[in-house]
Amino acid sequence: MPAGTGQAQPGHDPELAERTGSALTTMPNSALCVQASVPVTGQLAQLAAGRMDVHRQFDNVRSHTAGVLPVQEAGGVVTDLEGKPWEPATTSCLAAAPGVHAAALDILTW
Repeated sequence: MPAGTGQAQPGHDPELAERTGSALTTMPNSALCVQASVPVTGQLAQLAAGRMDVHRQFDNVRSHTAGVLPVQEAGGVVTDLEGKPWEPATTSCLAAAPGVHAAALDILTW
């Protein structure tokens, strides 16, 4: 399963940077490959096209606004990392193919 992630922004909370790093070491245990890149809209486009299965981000999710609709239109599931519906004011994002969303939520929730 190809997975993607954003990254902690420089100068942000050190706890957030540590959580982001922990996710990068956790995800490869369950994913075929993990891509960390910006902008996230590229990863969301890959997910909508079926070339990526999961994308997650812990912070700065307003930048996801343009990419969320194509994922949803393609049948993907987009929530926060608590499983609640995603919205621009949400503080995290998990976008995934419907068959892997629940498993990704379990892996990334601690």
